[in-house]
Amino acid sequence: MINLERRLGLAIFLEKGGSLGSKAIKLPKADIRTFSQIKKVLFRPKTKLRKFYYMYRNVAQNAALKKYKLRFDITVIPHHEIGKEEIKTSGHYHAHLRKSDLTYPEVYQVIHGTALYILQKKSGSKITDVVAVEAKPGNIVIVPPNYGHITVNPSKQTLVMANIVYSKFKSQYKGMEKKHGAAYYVVERNNKIAFVVNPHYGYAPKIRFSEPNGRKLRSPIYSDFTKNPEKYFFLIKPQKNKITI
Repeated sequence: MINLERRLGLAIFLEKGGSLGSKAIKLPKADIRTFSQIKKVLFRPKTKLRKFYYMYRNVAQNAALKKYKLRFDITVIPHHEIGKEEIKTSGHYHAHLRKSDLTYPEVYQVIHGTALYILQKKSGSKITDVVAVEAKPGNIVIVPPNYGHITVNPSKQTLVMANIVYSKFKSQYKGMEKKHGAAYYVVERNNKIAFVVNPHYGYAPKIRFSEPNGRKLRSPIYSDFTKNPEKYFFLIKPQKNKITI
């Protein structure tokens, strides 16, 4: 059991196998991503693994989250390799704001382990930018408008990450599924991480690497939001804030 309270801002611990527990708050039931749900986006969809990762949505429903229609989630990704590919989320895009060419952004904070975020910008049917961002505990990564994204767990530890996002849209998974994943697969070669172009895209720009683009915090993102919810208005109105990666 690993106590996550100091980094998470909530009295929650990580149990073996990827589940979360708490003696202080009632946790929502985990939405478990299974092989049948994620096989379309895998590099080589052959594995005996059946439970890939765990999503806990609306973990804490405080007054500020309700007022601004935001959602606080926790995702747990135990370490596994799917053949040579590192375990990952299925990946998705976000919905557009009404009467806007911008999609809703999202903010992540790594709580435990290491995350490798792959973000890709789409213009029409073409991918115009692909960015890889490695994040350690405490790091914050903001997914800018118009970027789809996946999260890879490239380490031997269980990855736990928290996120805050506008709650009134549904993530769009079909775009990634149609292309069998993101523009790049993350695999292990000679004990090192390698990036393999996904041939289903026809063309993908050269991947570039970036540092986490979120501001550094001394407190967990949940605690920071609770004290300063106005700092997170960009999740609702990104047109008033320039977000880059």
